[in-house]
Amino acid sequence: MSQYIKFEGVPKELAKEAYQKGFYVEAIQILHAFLENQARSLFMLVGCVHFQADQKNTWDIADTLSFHECLKALLILNQITKVQFDEFSKFNSMRNKVVHQIFKEPYDEVHFGVSKSEYDLVFSRTLDQIELFTSKAEEIIN
Repeated sequence: MSQYIKFEGVPKELAKEAYQKGFYVEAIQILHAFLENQARSLFMLVGCVHFQADQKNTWDIADTLSFHECLKALLILNQITKVQFDEFSKFNSMRNKVVHQIFKEPYDEVHFGVSKSEYDLVFSRTLDQIELFTSKAEEIIN
């Protein structure tokens, strides 16, 4: 029998729990995965509802966009504000620092890691905005 890995529960709560246990990589990854999925869903919904795009093709293409690419498209389509774009871009940059520089060892200097206070600020602001894409999608549907 095949086994599958899948999160159960509310992403915001899963991320907070991981953070409280000191699992900072996992915490930011949970938020990133959820936000990327929700941003793609909103983008796909805008295409289908406002532009009568074919749902399957739109879904398949939207599913290939990175979180940052999706943010750019949503900004261009006036679905998020410049302030929201900047906030989520800061989150994405922090996520990239944490994930891609976790084992960084520069040639001739010391890498201390990611600033915990900077991480905390971005993480908490993102937690506060985690439902943004979902609520915007619900507005389109309703």
